[in-house]
Amino acid sequence: MKSRSFAQLFGVLVLAWVALNLPLLLGLRVLPGDAMNEFYPMVYFNVHSIRTGLAPWWNPLIFGGYPQIADPQAMLFSPLLMAWMLLRTDPGTTWFVWAALLHVLMGGGAFLALMRRFGSTDFGATLGAIVFMAGGVAASRIQYVPIVLAYSFLPVTLLALRWFLDRPAVWRGAIAGLAAGAILVEPVQLTYLIGLMLVPYAAWVVAARWPSWTPQLRYRVIAGAVLGGGIATAMALPQLLLSYAFVAVSNRPQLPLESATSMSVDWRTFLTLFDPNALQSLRGKYTGAVDPIETFLYIGALPSLLFCMGLRKAWAVPIQRRHLIFFGATSIAAIVYMVGGHTPIYGWLYHTLPGIKQFRRPSDSAYLLNLALAAAVAFGASHVDLADRRRMTWLLAAATCWLLLASLAMRGTGEGWQAASIVAPMAAAAALWHARRSTNTRHVAIALLAVVVVDYRCFNLNGEFNQRGDAGKKFRENAAVTFLATRLRDIPPGELPPRIEATDLGAGWKNLVVLRDLPATHGYGPLRWVIFDRLYGAYSDGDGPRPTTVYNPDPSGAMNRMLGVAYVALPAGTSTLSWQHPPVLPASRVYADDKTEIIRTTSSPSVVAPTEAIVLPLGSLPSPAEFASADFGHTVFLTPRDQADADLVTQDAATCTGQLTIRASQATNIRTDIKTSGSAPGWLVMSGQDFPGWVTRIDGQEVPHHRANGLVRAVCVPAGEHTVTFTYQPSRMVSEVLGRPTAWR
Repeated sequence: MKSRSFAQLFGVLVLAWVALNLPLLLGLRVLPGDAMNEFYPMVYFNVHSIRTGLAPWWNPLIFGGYPQIADPQAMLFSPLLMAWMLLRTDPGTTWFVWAALLHVLMGGGAFLALMRRFGSTDFGATLGAIVFMAGGVAASRIQYVPIVLAYSFLPVTLLALRWFLDRPAVWRGAIAGLAAGAILVEPVQLTYLIGLMLVPYAAWVVAARWPSWTPQLRYRVIAGAVLGGGIATAMALPQLLLSYAFVAVSNRPQLPLESATSMSVDWRTFLTLFDPNALQSLRGKYTGAVDPIETFLYIGALPSLLFCMGLRKAWAVPIQRRHLIFFGATSIAAIVYMVGGHTPIYGWLYHTLPGIKQFRRPSDSAYLLNLALAAAVAFGASHVDLADRRRMTWLLAAATCWLLLASLAMRGTGEGWQAASIVAPMAAAAALWHARRSTNTRHVAIALLAVVVVDYRCFNLNGEFNQRGDAGKKFRENAAVTFLATRLRDIPPGELPPRIEATDLGAGWKNLVVLRDLPATHGYGPLRWVIFDRLYGAYSDGDGPRPTTVYNPDPSGAMNRMLGVAYVALPAGTSTLSWQHPPVLPASRVYADDKTEIIRTTSSPSVVAPTEAIVLPLGSLPSPAEFASADFGHTVFLTPRDQADADLVTQDAATCTGQLTIRASQATNIRTDIKTSGSAPGWLVMSGQDFPGWVTRIDGQEVPHHRANGLVRAVCVPAGEHTVTFTYQPSRMVSEVLGRPTAWR
């Protein structure tokens, strides 16, 4: 078959990409789960802030305030994603979906070029690229957008690396560094695993070629590697430093071994390589060990058969043999890592390799397994003669039987057969009929690729894993949400808006508050400040029950009062009789529909000026009873972070005894300005968290602030008229955590 240009093959790949993702691309559906409930709101906040001229360093709308810039999953430093999202003033959910899927297409295109570089035929390279884009976890875990971005840049980096090492030049090293940097700005577990894969690969290629390189080429390799490494480091260092600082003071500075191994897949997972519904993850009652999206490895009937049919001949080609060995080793390592605690190896890695203790879900290595399988498919398919009718007959007959069995297995406990899946074996049968009559290998290749696309649409991308209704649009249009947004906008000039808490309303009410600018005490994400987590509590997942602590037993408690929570949204008909301070109904019920009701609660203003300061010993908190009965407008508990803060608190408490008047307040994401007056020095307490990185200035001069009530910020303001400014500075967060880490835990 005549070789086609890369542009022509990429055009075929684009058609396959469109066919695989059509409902998403048309906006009929959106990506499910975390993509909408966690990642899209975070990226939306980044874009909305930048578009309005504000720095998205701090997000005041979730968890009572959150270091957005330091969250490794907020994707602020993701170059292509942010560039795409910033093209629109108000990017919607479909625009975000396009951003994720375009990354996948980019990765598929790079994989196509890489496989051609390794000697694959046009058909083999295209088929391998489709497997890369939609096989196994590439389809089932599409909702994990930060991981998808790292996965998509992996073949780009491999291609750039080979391009550099095949024809060494300093500028090519810079290109490889840019590609690697685009991975490193996503400090997720897959990025860590990619590093463990790419470094040995680069060392292997360099070691093999070093003897044949001239001194000039060796110089270019070294200089290019240094320049590329510098570029990658420069791109990644801000995110890595900020994320390190946040993780160090978070609820999970490292995970116990048991927490990670509890997320291990078991050996039954590998049955899904043959039967996509082996664990009833597509149809029936799921029987796997972990989340069903993590135990789906199916790469398709035809790709699997073509790999097996052409493997022996691929092994005879030196460059493909070398890469079969490399990707084979990658597959073995990925499988061993995936099964986690089912072998002793993961435990050994946990205690030996630095960094692994920060991650859970060993199944993240399945992305590397899918990459390796895609390469093996590309190599194997390249050595199958598409003009051999007898072989094509056997191939497509076997695929038809395989897909028929897979379709018949699309049933399970409580659910009948999914009849639509019969389209897959029908497509294979049609291709069999065509192949027996056609002598045009190009037509046969197109028919085979079409079967794979139909196979994936019936199983991998049939809507179970990769698409849902538009949760973002639904939240924006929710009448209860609109009511809250209106109430929070209608505040007197000079005052800061109160907060809300949504309890037991599911993941759709967590981070999506960002879309309507609703300041909330709740959120959705794996990282929280450890002190907020300890005192307020945080949802372990988007749909979990409301957390409770001794300081925050229910929405009517002192914690919400201190944080300025004026409204509580909860499911319609929820009993509030068990609350510490049950609301007086129906007077306190300010909104109700058939799904949601909103309770108006008693809360302190966001800024208060108490006159009584109680200094507690270092390491102490008020008792739960004292905290519950406190009037935070009158009393502040000063709870020093460390000895240095304790000494300053003692000095300030001796002189700060007056009553301040708060004249006006205004706030942005990273700055709050408060105008005060008083005849004597007095305390100003802000309901924002005392998180590292917040800097206080009075009339432009930096002054220390203290931790109050175990969680928030307090400052002693001198007599007279002043402007107190709180500013969040990410660089100070890093220096504070590195300089005195125990003060912030």
